[in-house]
Amino acid sequence: MLQSHSYRILHNKLSLVCLLLIFFIPCVEIIQLLMTQIQFGDKWDPAFAFFLTGSSRAHGAQIVLIWFLPIYFLIAFSDDTILDYKLGYRNVVVNKIGIKKYCAEKILGSFLFSFVTMLCSLLLNMILTKIIFNHGTYDKGISDFVGSSHSLLHYELAHPYITLVFFTLIFSIYAGLAGALGASFSLLFKDKKYAYAATFFVWFMLILRNQSLVFIFQPFTEYNNLHTSLPILFTTLAVLVVIPIIVFIVEVKFHEV
Repeated sequence: MLQSHSYRILHNKLSLVCLLLIFFIPCVEIIQLLMTQIQFGDKWDPAFAFFLTGSSRAHGAQIVLIWFLPIYFLIAFSDDTILDYKLGYRNVVVNKIGIKKYCAEKILGSFLFSFVTMLCSLLLNMILTKIIFNHGTYDKGISDFVGSSHSLLHYELAHPYITLVFFTLIFSIYAGLAGALGASFSLLFKDKKYAYAATFFVWFMLILRNQSLVFIFQPFTEYNNLHTSLPILFTTLAVLVVIPIIVFIVEVKFHEV
């Protein structure tokens, strides 16, 4: 079934456009930083030019990608189950492989596609910033103002690329969960307007709360301490993992009835 899912993605122009956007938006950040560099003359440290660091003014590229991330994945592949339902293909597949396997493959498949897509996009961005800003040293002055209480930030500055890889993996996992969230609501509602609205609402609430989900995506900040990060991590993971599990149980029980 994953092969069928992949075939649909590669032969759907809208899906390909969304995937290209996920790769292109981080590159917009590079263009913005190059313009700043030309204007002010400070060559960025490659680690601080990385997309998740959010060094550009107003963080426009980060807002466009991170805030609307589940929508990109829904359009690209997570609403695949809605198409199955409308075409009558869902019943054919469910009768063949069973409802449990069908739901599991849709949710886990969306997680995998989303995770890999975001991981590749960020790794490409990391490589590009290393090449374009090689030998740069400008770090927004953060290294000069790190207090003794910021032990994790000290470690991040001492090991910038270990830090970037770590945050890349964290964000890619959450991207996978965003894709799984969209697939779950698509399974549940079988209608784009409800699936998209529910997915966006849950994701947006996690971003807008005081302990925002965004805080655990950005390296080299004062938020990178266990006191702040762990509650955000536990709360958001609970929401993004529990919802797909509940939807899976409901879909299986409903089908059995």
